Amino acid sequence: MIPYAEFYNYGRLESAAVELGLLNTEADEESLLNLHNQLVWHLYRFDKDPRADAILYAVIEAILGEKAADITDVPWELRCVWEGGKRANVFE
Repeated sequence: MIPYAEFYNYGRLESAAVELGLLNTEADEESLLNLHNQLVWHLYRFDKDPRADAILYAVIEAILGEKAADITDVPWELRCVWEGGKRANVFE
């Protein structure tokens, strides 16, 4: 199991946001900080903010690739992001 803390690492979230072109304004930075805090406090809910979903999906994808892991290694509460993205085919 991949530790939950790896998924809310601010550096990872920030890198994913930059890579996706979602960190251009001060408001974007505030949204990223909100996503980080929601993850830290286990308050994040999938499908409330498509930009946050895309960032977290990219983080999950990167971690799975780095660790040669699969979705069963991701904490249960975050699997909905991966499954939702795959089902909707919106993040590919």
